[in-house]
Amino acid sequence: MKKKKLYLLTGFLGAGKTTTLKGILKDLSQSKNAVIMNEFGKTGIDGSLLEEFNIELSEINRGSIFCSCLQVNFVTELARMAQTDVDRVFVEGSGLADPSNIGEILEALKAYMKVEDSPYIYSGAICIVDARTFLAEVDAISNQIQQAHMVVINKSDLVEDTSIIRDRIVVINPNADIHRTTFGKIGIEFFQRDGNSLKETIKKETTNTVDTKPKTFTMNIRSKISHSELNSFLEEIGPMVYRVKGFTQVEGNMMKIDMVGSMIDIEKSTQTWDESTLVFLTKKREDLTVPQILKGIVDAWKKNTTADMKMMNG
Repeated sequence: MKKKKLYLLTGFLGAGKTTTLKGILKDLSQSKNAVIMNEFGKTGIDGSLLEEFNIELSEINRGSIFCSCLQVNFVTELARMAQTDVDRVFVEGSGLADPSNIGEILEALKAYMKVEDSPYIYSGAICIVDARTFLAEVDAISNQIQQAHMVVINKSDLVEDTSIIRDRIVVINPNADIHRTTFGKIGIEFFQRDGNSLKETIKKETTNTVDTKPKTFTMNIRSKISHSELNSFLEEIGPMVYRVKGFTQVEGNMMKIDMVGSMIDIEKSTQTWDESTLVFLTKKREDLTVPQILKGIVDAWKKNTTADMKMMNG
């Protein structure tokens, strides 16, 4: 059984991980690649964005693969991928992932497979950061940066100066390569390196636990909605959610919805989707319980739209 190269992609919500991954898969299309995609919600959204690629794709949802709640699923899937004939396996972590225990997981994989030598060459972690929001998010992703061998400053054309971002990254992880780019374009040089020459990163316990796991909800939209209604709804629920994403029929067109904080991106989708679906990743707030957040989302929907919908857990 030949060893596969294993890569980890991290980055905060909306930083551009999936866009970056799509570019990587295009650049490495001559080799056999596989992807393990992790999302917090029960309904996987980003996996559909990779349908154009002829790859082995696995989705692990409803939590973080670095949390004890899903580690067994992650190890099992890594073991299954190890039995395939792919050259590389890319793991896209959720936006709130803390991969500080990746070494522990790879050791658990050897025990699970009952082998002394890993079936993978761990070839590096790439952390994607959004130049527009980095300074506000840096505390939330400091562990991702610590574990990274390359940090990609994405959307760099949308800020005047990235030197402050670079300086902050160097303080957190002085050994990481720093790459400034737009649209997640990073080329293939990183993937031509020898994984055995990687510099060591700080190993510690992950902060992804059952107690810190955010709550997710899924909304199925069952009637027409306008652009103005959708925008008004999303603007109102911003303080209650980390992210909203999905595919929704808006005025006759299937649109891809992606909201992080106050930044709302709505664009025409090139993918098909069976039904209009939004996934909400809610914040943990001391002043609001989960039922209150759910009620707040539903109330905001009724206030700003006339569309029929159904809310579900997960």
